[in-house]
Amino acid sequence: MVRNMPELDIYEEDLTPEQRDIYDCIGSQAYEKLVQRYGGLSIYIAKADSVIRSARDEKIRRDFNGYNFKFLVNKYNLSERTIRSITAEIRQEKQNAPIEGQITFDEI
Repeated sequence: MVRNMPELDIYEEDLTPEQRDIYDCIGSQAYEKLVQRYGGLSIYIAKADSVIRSARDEKIRRDFNGYNFKFLVNKYNLSERTIRSITAEIRQEKQNAPIEGQITFDEI
């Protein structure tokens, strides 16, 4: 049940059913912060699997050494194609990086 939120002067009858669901889900203090910071704006809340996938992909990028595709395939139970897709940007950066000891035109 929504109680009076004195800072915002909000009562249960002020909330739509959708807003009551949010309030019940996150609690009064978090709801007050949410209303104060994002009131009137549309915000997107990612699906859990999207958040999990992003975190997993970041771990894969950190674990990637340039050659360990098979290890990552086994560790994360993904296809090599998926691992290559996730690490494509890193591979491109490494491919375009100057060779150790090589000087660039900017350094001449």
